[in-house]
Amino acid sequence: MNKRYQEWLTLLENEESPFEKRYQASLLIAQEARFRKIEAIQIPRFYQALVNFWKSLGLWSADRYDETLFETRKELAGACWTLSLFLPEGRKFFKYFPHIAKVEGPHFYKKNELIRGALGCRNIGFSLYEFHWEYPIEGFGVKKNLISVIMDDNQKKPIFDWCEENHIIVFCNRCGLEITYEVSKNCPWRRRKYDIH
Repeated sequence: MNKRYQEWLTLLENEESPFEKRYQASLLIAQEARFRKIEAIQIPRFYQALVNFWKSLGLWSADRYDETLFETRKELAGACWTLSLFLPEGRKFFKYFPHIAKVEGPHFYKKNELIRGALGCRNIGFSLYEFHWEYPIEGFGVKKNLISVIMDDNQKKPIFDWCEENHIIVFCNRCGLEITYEVSKNCPWRRRKYDIH
């Protein structure tokens, strides 16, 4: 590993390093990865250091509705997302919802019926969904803890178990927080935007 990369990694992994230096190192690492300058074998360590730094910002509670904090977290989540694209085992970091082709959950409009298909918004805008609470199946929002992933052998696995087994991380691109296992209607960005806090 070249000296510059080692310096950035040391900054990121040291919680005592100044925030601004860790932040800048994160953005530089993502930029280098984007241009494929970091060797594939080094990506997992950089990725884990970035994820740990980003997650630490979710613990800040001084002002849960601070716009600057939203933007900072989103930018760092974007850096994690970029590195995830180059992980040897495949992408692990997703915006709003993981990309899964076969899931099912209770249909919102048709009682006692299931909706089955891919997670995705289809042609519907993202603004209709509260991703802290639900994931869209074929465009219909379904409460996250009620969704199952349909495995290759047709067995069903709760999506939270599937995410944990596959080391999947999902973030909200509004507030920048991790929402992988959250089932809540309390996105701080939405609460601030609609002034309901």
